[in-house]
Amino acid sequence: MNFAEFFAGVGLVREGLSHCGWECVWANDYSADKEAVYVANYGGEHFALGDVWQAVSTPDIVPDDVFLYTASFPCTDLSVAGARQGLAGKESGSLGAVIQLLASKDSAGNAPPVVMLENVRGFLTSHEGLDVINTVANFNKLGYVVDILEIDAIHFVPQSRPRVFLFAVKEWLAEEVMKIKPQQDLLEKWWLDFQARPLMRPRNLEKVIKKSHELQWGLLPVPDLPQRTSSLKDIVETEVEESFWWSKERSSKLIGQMAPSHLGQLQAMMNSSVPKYGAVYRRVRKGISRAEIRTDGVAGCLRTPKGGSSKQILIEAHNGEYRVRYMTPREYARLQGVRDDFVLPDNHNKAYFAMGDAVCVDVLEFIGNEILTPLYNAYVEKADARLAG
Repeated sequence: MNFAEFFAGVGLVREGLSHCGWECVWANDYSADKEAVYVANYGGEHFALGDVWQAVSTPDIVPDDVFLYTASFPCTDLSVAGARQGLAGKESGSLGAVIQLLASKDSAGNAPPVVMLENVRGFLTSHEGLDVINTVANFNKLGYVVDILEIDAIHFVPQSRPRVFLFAVKEWLAEEVMKIKPQQDLLEKWWLDFQARPLMRPRNLEKVIKKSHELQWGLLPVPDLPQRTSSLKDIVETEVEESFWWSKERSSKLIGQMAPSHLGQLQAMMNSSVPKYGAVYRRVRKGISRAEIRTDGVAGCLRTPKGGSSKQILIEAHNGEYRVRYMTPREYARLQGVRDDFVLPDNHNKAYFAMGDAVCVDVLEFIGNEILTPLYNAYVEKADARLAG
């Protein structure tokens, strides 16, 4: 079971899939900082640093006989923090390079049977759904049937991180494993199957499909999402550098930005005899800067320092007192399901970038076990049947 990954970042797709027995045979990213982290953890034998468009101009750089391509293409133009230019934007538009490479490989008979894309949930609504519709249409032209799932990391780790995963499966394989949407489905049986997984197939996706009846949509068999067993307290480092903790003056200023309801939550934490932890984001509400606390044992979605609400803030409180600091890079890594011996950059800002712009390892392990490995097994069974016939 092998795969090639585009926009590899620091390798968390590889990390998750390796737990299921998948082998990465080629990886690419344009960031030298991310390459350094990737190589520190996995070696550089299969890593190609450079713009993804280089792979289009020299398609032989990507190995043939690869079962799976993965692409966590840039979300900059699709996210709330970005300009919402969609796939017309410079960074998110780099997905077009992967499509062109697939077309080149397909014409040579070497296209992978399965492709997986990953991005923010804004992918489903970008340009009123037209970006995702055009993406599915491009896959259809290359002989792929497409399913899309939205999976929130909150089912695996104490971080709210909804992400969209697009699975493109070659039609000859899709016929074995997917429920392909008929062009005319008077009884709407397919839609009943679609709606059986509302957490993973949300209303925004339903709207997209209803706008594009002519496309080849399919449903992969997927189980229910698991019940998370960890909480924010489980990822907190108990011994951190003193420089992380804020001064009383700085901490008081943050608390002063809390609305009464959030102050009440903080007070409840302070009333505890054991340490309680909350995650804080700064928001602008009606032109006023606010500090909003979560005390449900879950952190908000991690981001890179340059986007959105920036670094997450941690509050520890008990016995009538509280103290405040930024989360550490290792806490960021734990919120992404990353093992503690994973090598992070020494530079804290680079470490925040590495983890804030990545995928959740546990989600990828779930996808590997429940979707990708069964697809590969079906592929092997079909190949064996051909040989036997």
